[in-house]
Amino acid sequence: MPYAENAGHRIHYHLQPGGPAPAVNPPLLLLHGFMQTLDDWAAAGYVPSLGADYPLLLLDARGHGRSDKPHSIADYAMELLVSDVVSVLDAAGIEQVHCLGYSFGGWLGFGLARYAPQLLRSLIVGGMHPYKRDPKPLDRRIARFTRTRDALAAGGRRAALLPPAVQAQFTDNDIDALIALTTAIRDAASLDSALDSLTIPALIYAGAADPAYPQARQCAADRPNLQFLSLPALGHLAIWQRSDLVLPPIQAFLQRVSPPGTG
Repeated sequence: MPYAENAGHRIHYHLQPGGPAPAVNPPLLLLHGFMQTLDDWAAAGYVPSLGADYPLLLLDARGHGRSDKPHSIADYAMELLVSDVVSVLDAAGIEQVHCLGYSFGGWLGFGLARYAPQLLRSLIVGGMHPYKRDPKPLDRRIARFTRTRDALAAGGRRAALLPPAVQAQFTDNDIDALIALTTAIRDAASLDSALDSLTIPALIYAGAADPAYPQARQCAADRPNLQFLSLPALGHLAIWQRSDLVLPPIQAFLQRVSPPGTG
Protein backbone atom coordinates (compact mmCIF):
# COMPACT_ATOMS: atom_id res chain seq x y z
CA MET A 1 0.00 0.00 0.00
CA PRO A 2 2.04 3.01 -1.14
CA TYR A 3 1.67 6.37 0.55
CA ALA A 4 2.86 9.85 -0.30
CA GLU A 5 3.53 12.33 2.48
CA ASN A 6 2.52 15.97 2.29
CA ALA A 7 2.95 18.48 5.11
CA GLY A 8 2.78 15.77 7.73
CA HIS A 9 -0.19 13.90 6.26
CA ARG A 10 -0.13 10.57 4.43
CA ILE A 11 -2.05 10.12 1.18
CA HIS A 12 -2.78 6.60 0.05
CA TYR A 13 -2.57 5.83 -3.66
CA HIS A 14 -2.45 2.97 -6.14
CA LEU A 15 -0.75 2.91 -9.53
CA GLN A 16 -2.11 0.30 -11.92
CA PRO A 17 0.34 -0.02 -14.84
CA GLY A 18 -2.18 -1.46 -17.33
CA GLY A 19 -2.64 -0.07 -20.80
CA PRO A 20 -1.09 -1.28 -24.04
CA ALA A 21 2.63 -1.61 -24.57
CA PRO A 22 4.55 0.60 -24.72
CA ALA A 23 3.11 2.11 -21.56
CA VAL A 24 1.16 5.28 -22.12
CA ASN A 25 2.52 8.41 -20.54
CA PRO A 26 0.76 10.15 -18.92
CA PRO A 27 -1.61 7.83 -17.05
CA LEU A 28 -5.21 8.59 -16.16
CA LEU A 29 -5.74 10.01 -12.65
CA LEU A 30 -9.08 9.05 -11.07
CA LEU A 31 -10.45 11.33 -8.32
CA HIS A 32 -13.38 9.91 -6.34
CA GLY A 33 -16.44 11.61 -4.90
CA PHE A 34 -17.33 12.67 -1.37
CA MET A 35 -17.37 9.75 1.11
CA GLN A 36 -15.95 7.42 -1.51
CA THR A 37 -12.53 5.79 -1.83
CA LEU A 38 -10.30 4.79 -4.70
CA ASP A 39 -11.84 1.30 -4.53
CA ASP A 40 -15.21 2.67 -5.65
CA TRP A 41 -13.91 3.21 -9.19
CA ALA A 42 -13.45 -0.54 -9.59
CA ALA A 43 -16.73 -1.37 -7.87
CA ALA A 44 -18.63 0.89 -10.29
CA GLY A 45 -17.01 -0.68 -13.36
CA TYR A 46 -14.65 2.10 -14.41
CA VAL A 47 -11.30 0.45 -13.74
CA PRO A 48 -11.59 -2.60 -16.04
CA SER A 49 -12.60 -0.52 -19.06
CA LEU A 50 -10.26 2.43 -18.58
CA GLY A 51 -7.37 0.28 -17.38
CA ALA A 52 -7.41 -1.69 -20.62
CA ASP A 53 -6.14 1.36 -22.49
CA TYR A 54 -4.38 3.55 -19.93
CA PRO A 55 -2.28 3.16 -16.79
CA LEU A 56 -4.41 4.31 -13.88
CA LEU A 57 -3.40 6.38 -10.87
CA LEU A 58 -5.94 6.31 -8.05
CA LEU A 59 -5.79 7.99 -4.66
CA ASP A 60 -7.81 8.38 -1.49
CA ALA A 61 -8.32 12.12 -1.01
CA ARG A 62 -7.43 13.37 2.45
CA GLY A 63 -10.31 12.72 4.82
CA HIS A 64 -11.18 9.50 2.98
CA GLY A 65 -10.25 5.85 2.79
CA ARG A 66 -6.73 4.97 3.95
CA SER A 67 -5.43 8.53 3.75
CA ASP A 68 -5.05 10.69 6.84
CA LYS A 69 -8.15 12.45 8.16
CA PRO A 70 -7.34 15.74 9.89
CA HIS A 71 -10.14 17.58 11.68
CA SER A 72 -9.16 21.20 11.04
CA ILE A 73 -11.08 23.13 8.38
CA ALA A 74 -7.81 24.75 7.33
CA ASP A 75 -6.42 21.32 6.45
CA TYR A 76 -8.92 21.06 3.58
CA ALA A 77 -8.03 24.25 1.72
CA MET A 78 -7.97 23.61 -2.00
CA GLU A 79 -4.28 24.47 -2.22
CA LEU A 80 -3.55 21.63 0.23
CA LEU A 81 -5.81 19.16 -1.59
CA VAL A 82 -3.97 19.99 -4.81
CA SER A 83 -0.59 19.64 -3.10
CA ASP A 84 -1.66 16.15 -1.98
CA VAL A 85 -2.09 15.20 -5.63
CA VAL A 86 1.27 16.75 -6.48
CA SER A 87 2.93 14.71 -3.72
CA VAL A 88 1.36 11.52 -5.09
CA LEU A 89 2.59 12.26 -8.61
CA ASP A 90 6.06 12.97 -7.26
CA ALA A 91 6.07 9.74 -5.25
CA ALA A 92 4.94 7.76 -8.30
CA GLY A 93 7.45 9.47 -10.59
CA ILE A 94 4.76 10.90 -12.88
CA GLU A 95 5.05 14.29 -14.58
CA GLN A 96 1.61 14.68 -16.18
CA VAL A 97 -1.78 12.99 -16.11
CA HIS A 98 -5.10 12.92 -17.82
CA CYS A 99 -7.59 13.57 -15.02
CA LEU A 100 -11.10 12.21 -14.46
CA GLY A 101 -12.93 13.40 -11.37
CA TYR A 102 -16.54 12.95 -10.34
CA SER A 103 -18.46 15.18 -7.90
CA PHE A 104 -15.99 16.17 -5.15
CA GLY A 105 -13.29 14.65 -7.36
CA GLY A 106 -14.39 17.00 -10.13
CA TRP A 107 -14.11 19.95 -7.74
CA LEU A 108 -10.55 18.81 -7.02
CA GLY A 109 -9.97 18.48 -10.77
CA PHE A 110 -10.88 22.14 -11.21
CA GLY A 111 -8.51 22.88 -8.35
CA LEU A 112 -5.70 21.18 -10.27
CA ALA A 113 -6.56 23.27 -13.32
CA ARG A 114 -6.39 26.40 -11.15
CA TYR A 115 -3.29 25.72 -9.06
CA ALA A 116 -1.26 23.09 -10.95
CA PRO A 117 -2.28 23.25 -14.65
CA GLN A 118 1.17 22.06 -15.75
CA LEU A 119 0.30 18.58 -14.44
CA LEU A 120 -2.70 18.11 -16.71
CA ARG A 121 -2.75 16.78 -20.25
CA SER A 122 -6.57 16.76 -20.32
CA LEU A 123 -9.43 17.18 -17.83
CA ILE A 124 -12.71 15.28 -17.49
CA VAL A 125 -15.20 16.35 -14.82
CA GLY A 126 -18.55 14.76 -14.01
CA GLY A 127 -21.38 16.14 -11.92
CA MET A 128 -19.57 19.30 -10.83
CA HIS A 129 -18.81 22.90 -11.76
CA PRO A 130 -16.07 25.31 -10.60
CA TYR A 131 -18.33 28.13 -9.39
CA LYS A 132 -19.01 29.20 -5.81
CA ARG A 133 -21.09 26.52 -4.13
CA ASP A 134 -24.61 27.09 -2.84
CA PRO A 135 -24.11 27.04 0.96
CA LYS A 136 -27.59 25.76 1.88
CA PRO A 137 -27.17 22.07 0.92
CA LEU A 138 -23.73 22.06 2.51
CA ASP A 139 -25.09 23.62 5.71
CA ARG A 140 -27.74 20.89 5.82
CA ARG A 141 -25.05 18.23 5.40
CA ILE A 142 -22.98 19.74 8.21
CA ALA A 143 -26.01 19.81 10.52
CA ARG A 144 -26.96 16.22 9.65
CA PHE A 145 -23.43 14.92 10.16
CA THR A 146 -23.11 16.82 13.45
CA ARG A 147 -26.35 15.28 14.78
CA THR A 148 -25.18 11.84 13.69
CA ARG A 149 -21.77 12.28 15.30
CA ASP A 150 -23.31 13.41 18.58
CA ALA A 151 -25.79 10.52 18.61
CA LEU A 152 -23.08 7.95 17.95
CA ALA A 153 -20.90 9.47 20.65
CA ALA A 154 -23.79 9.41 23.14
CA GLY A 155 -24.45 5.75 22.42
CA GLY A 156 -27.37 3.95 24.01
CA ARG A 157 -30.85 4.88 22.85
CA ARG A 158 -29.70 7.91 20.83
CA ALA A 159 -27.37 5.80 18.73
CA ALA A 160 -29.91 2.99 18.45
CA LEU A 161 -32.45 5.40 16.95
CA LEU A 162 -30.18 6.02 13.95
CA PRO A 163 -31.20 3.90 10.96
CA PRO A 164 -28.81 0.97 10.40
CA ALA A 165 -27.92 2.36 6.97
CA VAL A 166 -26.80 5.64 8.55
CA GLN A 167 -24.71 3.85 11.16
CA ALA A 168 -23.11 1.68 8.49
CA GLN A 169 -22.34 4.74 6.37
CA PHE A 170 -20.06 6.11 9.05
CA THR A 171 -18.41 2.85 10.11
CA ASP A 172 -15.43 3.47 7.84
CA ASN A 173 -15.58 7.27 7.85
CA ASP A 174 -14.36 9.95 10.20
CA ILE A 175 -17.34 12.26 10.68
CA ASP A 176 -15.29 15.15 12.07
CA ALA A 177 -13.04 15.04 9.01
CA LEU A 178 -16.05 15.05 6.70
CA ILE A 179 -17.60 17.99 8.56
CA ALA A 180 -14.33 19.91 8.24
CA LEU A 181 -14.10 19.12 4.52
CA THR A 182 -17.72 20.13 3.89
CA THR A 183 -17.17 23.41 5.74
CA ALA A 184 -14.05 24.11 3.68
CA ILE A 185 -15.97 23.43 0.45
CA ARG A 186 -18.81 25.71 1.56
CA ASP A 187 -16.41 28.55 2.34
CA ALA A 188 -14.10 28.08 -0.66
CA ALA A 189 -13.78 30.70 -3.36
CA SER A 190 -14.92 30.06 -6.91
CA LEU A 191 -12.49 28.23 -9.19
CA ASP A 192 -14.01 29.56 -12.40
CA SER A 193 -10.86 31.53 -13.24
CA ALA A 194 -9.35 28.15 -14.14
CA LEU A 195 -11.75 27.96 -17.10
CA ASP A 196 -10.46 31.19 -18.61
CA SER A 197 -6.85 30.00 -18.55
CA LEU A 198 -7.57 26.37 -19.46
CA THR A 199 -5.79 25.51 -22.72
CA ILE A 200 -5.96 21.70 -22.57
CA PRO A 201 -8.88 19.66 -23.95
CA ALA A 202 -11.65 19.27 -21.37
CA LEU A 203 -14.92 17.35 -21.09
CA ILE A 204 -17.61 18.14 -18.55
CA TYR A 205 -20.66 15.92 -18.20
CA ALA A 206 -23.75 15.95 -16.01
CA GLY A 207 -27.18 14.43 -15.79
CA ALA A 208 -30.02 16.75 -16.64
CA ALA A 209 -31.64 16.01 -13.25
CA ASP A 210 -28.45 16.88 -11.34
CA PRO A 211 -28.64 20.20 -9.43
CA ALA A 212 -25.15 20.93 -10.76
CA TYR A 213 -26.33 20.62 -14.37
CA PRO A 214 -27.00 24.30 -15.26
CA GLN A 215 -23.64 25.53 -14.01
CA ALA A 216 -21.78 22.53 -15.44
CA ARG A 217 -23.29 23.32 -18.84
CA GLN A 218 -22.38 27.00 -18.41
CA CYS A 219 -18.68 26.05 -18.24
CA ALA A 220 -18.57 25.24 -21.95
CA ALA A 221 -20.07 28.52 -23.15
CA ASP A 222 -17.71 30.24 -25.62
CA ARG A 223 -14.85 27.86 -24.78
CA PRO A 224 -14.00 25.81 -27.87
CA ASN A 225 -11.58 23.50 -26.06
CA LEU A 226 -14.25 22.52 -23.53
CA GLN A 227 -16.94 20.00 -24.48
CA PHE A 228 -20.16 19.52 -22.50
CA LEU A 229 -22.01 16.22 -22.46
CA SER A 230 -25.64 16.10 -21.29
CA LEU A 231 -27.11 12.84 -20.02
CA PRO A 232 -30.90 13.27 -19.98
CA ALA A 233 -33.16 12.38 -17.06
CA LEU A 234 -30.37 11.22 -14.76
CA GLY A 235 -29.49 12.64 -11.37
CA HIS A 236 -26.17 13.02 -9.59
CA LEU A 237 -25.90 9.52 -8.11
CA ALA A 238 -27.43 7.82 -11.14
CA ILE A 239 -24.75 9.23 -13.45
CA TRP A 240 -22.00 7.80 -11.25
CA GLN A 241 -23.67 4.41 -11.15
CA ARG A 242 -24.29 4.25 -14.91
CA SER A 243 -20.73 3.66 -16.00
CA ASP A 244 -22.15 1.83 -19.02
CA LEU A 245 -23.51 5.18 -20.28
CA VAL A 246 -20.64 7.37 -19.17
CA LEU A 247 -17.64 5.32 -20.25
CA PRO A 248 -18.16 5.36 -24.05
CA PRO A 249 -18.03 9.18 -24.38
CA ILE A 250 -15.14 9.37 -21.92
CA GLN A 251 -13.20 6.77 -23.88
CA ALA A 252 -13.98 8.53 -27.17
CA PHE A 253 -12.71 11.82 -25.71
CA LEU A 254 -9.49 10.20 -24.49
CA GLN A 255 -9.01 8.48 -27.85
CA ARG A 256 -9.12 11.89 -29.53
CA VAL A 257 -6.75 13.68 -27.19
CA SER A 258 -4.33 10.80 -26.52
CA PRO A 259 -4.79 7.54 -28.44
CA PRO A 260 -3.62 4.52 -26.37
CA GLY A 261 0.01 3.63 -26.94
CA THR A 262 1.02 6.98 -28.39
CA GLY A 263 2.80 8.27 -25.29
